[in-house]
Amino acid sequence: MPTAVRQSPQRSDENLVVTAIAVFLVAALILGTVAYRYFKHSQQQEQTRSERQAYKRYNDYLDSTEQATAKPAANPPSPVQASAPAAAPSMAEKLLSHPAVTPGPGFNAPGVQQTGVAIIDAIDHAQATAKQ
Repeated sequence: MPTAVRQSPQRSDENLVVTAIAVFLVAALILGTVAYRYFKHSQQQEQTRSERQAYKRYNDYLDSTEQATAKPAANPPSPVQASAPAAAPSMAEKLLSHPAVTPGPGFNAPGVQQTGVAIIDAIDHAQATAKQ
């Protein structure tokens, strides 16, 4: 009596295509997630770097301002300089002495101080005319 040879069922081409598509989709999902996280990480690093540079520029400004104000205090003015009328304050000094001004990282950017002086002059003028 011949014995029946059992053959294992073979996978159809359709099953191979479905499996290949599923593997491709999972791989694409993983790759997309990794790329997204890398992109977000690089954006965060760039923002942190930008903030550090802004704070460094601001701290450099503060240091230079302290050095500039410390030099005249170390050398007392001569009698000729003392009798001369005081020079008008610089834009930065005028802004920093105003109570409504808080310097930020862009304080030394071109045009910021001129615009700030124009704004506080306009505010002061408006308040003075409102009181009259």
